[in-house]
Amino acid sequence: MIRALSAVSSVALATAATGPVTVRVTDWASMPFSGNVTTGSGNPGYMARINFTKEEPGGTGRMWTCDLNGNLHIFSRGGTPANRTAELLTQARNRSAYLDFNGRSATTDTAEKVNIPNSTGTSTSQAAPNGLFPLFTKKQGYANGLVTFEFDPGYATNGKFYTIHIETISADDDDARLPVKTKFPGFNTTGYTYTDVINPAGSPTRQGVLIEWTDTDRGNLTFEGTARELLRIGFNSHIHPLGDIAFDPTAEPGDPEWGVMYLACGDGGAGESNIANDDGIPALSPGDRHYSPQRLDSLVGKILRIVPDLTQHTDSSSVSDNERYRIPNDNPFADSTSYPGARKEVWTLGHRNPHRFLWYVPQANPAARKLLVTEIGLKAWEEVNLLKRGGNYGYAEREGPQRLIISTNSGIHQTTGALPSPDTLPIQLTANSFAPGDVVPEYPVIAYPHTAAFGDAISSGFFYRGTAIPGLQGKFVFADITTGRLWCSEWTDMVEADDGDPATLAGMQPVTLVWDNPNDSPDAGLKAYDRFFEIVEAGYDFRGGVDADLPGGATISGTGRADIRLAVDAAGELYVTSKSDGVIRSLGIVAPPVLTTQPVDKWISVGSDADFTVVATSSPAPSYRWQRLASGSNTWQNLSEDSVCSGTGTASLHVESPGKERSGDLYRCVVTCTGAEAVSSAAMLEMKVVPTSWLDDYFDSNERAKREIAGDLSDPDKDGIVNLLEYAFGFDPEKNSSALLPKIGKSGTNATLSFPAPRSTSFVTYSVEASSDLLSWSTTGVTITTSSGIKTARYPMSAEKAFLRIVVR
Repeated sequence: MIRALSAVSSVALATAATGPVTVRVTDWASMPFSGNVTTGSGNPGYMARINFTKEEPGGTGRMWTCDLNGNLHIFSRGGTPANRTAELLTQARNRSAYLDFNGRSATTDTAEKVNIPNSTGTSTSQAAPNGLFPLFTKKQGYANGLVTFEFDPGYATNGKFYTIHIETISADDDDARLPVKTKFPGFNTTGYTYTDVINPAGSPTRQGVLIEWTDTDRGNLTFEGTARELLRIGFNSHIHPLGDIAFDPTAEPGDPEWGVMYLACGDGGAGESNIANDDGIPALSPGDRHYSPQRLDSLVGKILRIVPDLTQHTDSSSVSDNERYRIPNDNPFADSTSYPGARKEVWTLGHRNPHRFLWYVPQANPAARKLLVTEIGLKAWEEVNLLKRGGNYGYAEREGPQRLIISTNSGIHQTTGALPSPDTLPIQLTANSFAPGDVVPEYPVIAYPHTAAFGDAISSGFFYRGTAIPGLQGKFVFADITTGRLWCSEWTDMVEADDGDPATLAGMQPVTLVWDNPNDSPDAGLKAYDRFFEIVEAGYDFRGGVDADLPGGATISGTGRADIRLAVDAAGELYVTSKSDGVIRSLGIVAPPVLTTQPVDKWISVGSDADFTVVATSSPAPSYRWQRLASGSNTWQNLSEDSVCSGTGTASLHVESPGKERSGDLYRCVVTCTGAEAVSSAAMLEMKVVPTSWLDDYFDSNERAKREIAGDLSDPDKDGIVNLLEYAFGFDPEKNSSALLPKIGKSGTNATLSFPAPRSTSFVTYSVEASSDLLSWSTTGVTITTSSGIKTARYPMSAEKAFLRIVVR
């Protein structure tokens, strides 16, 4: 479903027109504490700052996960939650993670120190860092520390992977940028050199560092190999640094896209800044940091595209200024004649916090893959953007489908409003130069507002390709970081939303969560949730969290953050990680209720009652919904309480004295537990018009209990006359009465038909229908008279032939 925003000042958001989706949430592993669990404030208050989790390529069965506090862990994907948790705890306790980036060994700042869990994983003690990088910082900013890692497309054979971490600022001749290998004797640092930082406008406070690692022995859990620093970028604050790395998953060796890296580079908070005078001009002007996301001579607020391997694509790329990577010639701003001063690495621009990449890869045509990014907004909107070569995504002049206005007011200086006309932006090359012409900004294909029903910080997302949750197959699944809400959207809707109209957005279908808290006592079983916040809060409390709700805070979630991210394994199955309680949870299908007793057919006399019953087991207790399929209909209808049906929402349906028109109807029960449904078999209601007293005259008790003998439409004497007609005409059901059947005659111009009618009651009625062709029947023109229990029907013949039939109801 597509939703259109007719007026963004009063948005009515529609959800996708699909059936409800419910997923089962299961605790999969608990990360070891890396925060200071005695506090609930700041980054130390998070139990484990899980930022990325991925399965190692090559079918090793191992998962990698990075903790922003410094550790890169490798652990077995198999086994039980307890096994995985124990393996991770051992690494943290022994300080033996695959890589440890926190090398601030001389720090006296408790927020920068290492928190080591005890043997049971229930508390921590602080120690001096002894990891790799002396300038590593983690204490401030949601994304400071070991931000991410990504595997090279050829990792399974070349052992290469990439990391991004954050450091405090340093001069280009500061050897504190060099790694310390003491803890990692297999790390060959010979020839390792750092690069010059590329700073934005304004004063930088952080540096993001991209490193290529080559592990020469991938079979163990220790790093042995070399590393190269590829890129170092300065940022104006501790927010929105380098955030994600991606490679085209469809590319093969020799393809133009093989080994081409995409880098999501945040704006470092520059765009939302109202600080003027970076360029010596008192008012906000093009040279100030606010405009960095729009400036093509700046790397911040951009998606970058590079080739990290200097030996690849040598004929179609140029070497970077720092000589550490190559830049494809087909990058949109690589032509210095057309774009003098522009950074050739830029693929797209106008980004605030491009948080997570995702690829859409159609199974039928992988070459038609698309790269998208989830983007965290500032004031009012969260976005999913379809990335296009050279596209300008508007920030810090646009947000969501609106204009963003940053003023120099000391009070509220961030507002959104109607789009300008014309809706264009200049092409800013440098602080004071512009390319000819303007561009129309690109707008999101999905956007949601900063409201309680949604959230205020979009998380990661994936197109689901696993098998555990059929209801999500092919859908884009994503979440909000702070509230922990989960949604899915259809790719077709996202494509349709990319129509050039900012108001056109793809629909979002909420996903219901079902979780059985493994730590509650007594066990309350499965419960349904509409967001992860309460699930994470329960985990945080169980693990000894001291915050009244959850650590952190945001505009919508308030004084706590679920702080969730999505992850996916090699099979395409989904996981949700949380920094707040440090737990990794898997997503799967919710098991439907088990029906142990099915409803059975009911054969009752007219005027009697019928009861249908199911027995189902589930946790928690299921809900029930009875349905009826009327005889001759093709549509099941939900039943509601009325004078005939009661218990329509319970395990037992009572049908009170149903009329004979209900004979042949089918009844079934839909049993639901936390969104998962089980449908019972259908049971028939058949009415007995023939009274029991008449049956008693002819059949014994055993015969009367058998529908094939005593049923209204049964013919026990095989004379071609069913019991209902035997009764209606006063015949003997145990004798051949075929010779007694009435026969048609002719009286003058009328066709006549006489027959006995001894049972004229409210339960048995007689009528006669006429036809001239045996196809169309009607009572029109038929007259009936009764004398001494004999009915005679007359029908004027207007043709040579006439047919009459007796209808008994």
